[in-house]
Amino acid sequence: MTRRIAVLDNNPADAPFTRRFPNDGEKVVAGLAAERPAWSYRVFAAKHGEVPAGPDDFDGCVLTGSVASVNDDEPWIRRVEAFVREAHARRRPLAGLCFGHQMIAQALGGRVGPSPGGWRIGTATTRFEAAEPWMQPFQREVTLFAAHEEQVLEPPPGARVLGGDAWAPHGSFAVGRHVFTTQYHPELSREFMQDVLDHFGEEFPPQAVARGRAQLEHEPVHAALFMRWLAQFLEGAGTAPASPSGAPR
Repeated sequence: MTRRIAVLDNNPADAPFTRRFPNDGEKVVAGLAAERPAWSYRVFAAKHGEVPAGPDDFDGCVLTGSVASVNDDEPWIRRVEAFVREAHARRRPLAGLCFGHQMIAQALGGRVGPSPGGWRIGTATTRFEAAEPWMQPFQREVTLFAAHEEQVLEPPPGARVLGGDAWAPHGSFAVGRHVFTTQYHPELSREFMQDVLDHFGEEFPPQAVARGRAQLEHEPVHAALFMRWLAQFLEGAGTAPASPSGAPR
């Protein structure tokens, strides 16, 4: 079945090297279109205040990452937050990546703040403790690209924490059958991440840069698998209701 997917591009970054790559919204579309080429996609420049007129205009929505913080007092951030709350109230499918993960958490009553471990840039492995219906084929440990200094410190009420690690225990969560998030980046490429370190390396702690370069050189990532999960989530593969207690199934 064809799906209409809105992608909210939250990233205002415009460094010269980024112009060699698709914008963050287009990156997400490319990853999903590899799984579901017949779907229709529209990218909204949320970073410029553009959001869908209402959550019912689309069959699902993906929120991208950003160099901004969900705690910044910017009108466009508050507008995205309001959209998330409305979509949640309407039980429309919502997926969040990095900033999007944090935005959904905060909009629904969670708490986002500085990561106790500081900057994490390179790769990160999420250990999933339970398989949701859309997470097929299931894989216990999933490695994706990482670039964050803040993270979800408290998930929103009613959320099921699906997985994480010692650095970011709330690395992925779900709410009901309509919210699925990850702190990490299935949409980015290794080349893009290497360029981030080349161009912004002096802005990160030296130990974070060294760790990130080593990870980018050696660590495999499971971006295609996660994009498959994301597509299956958006098309409603997760049809079993959440348990009454809200505990992972």
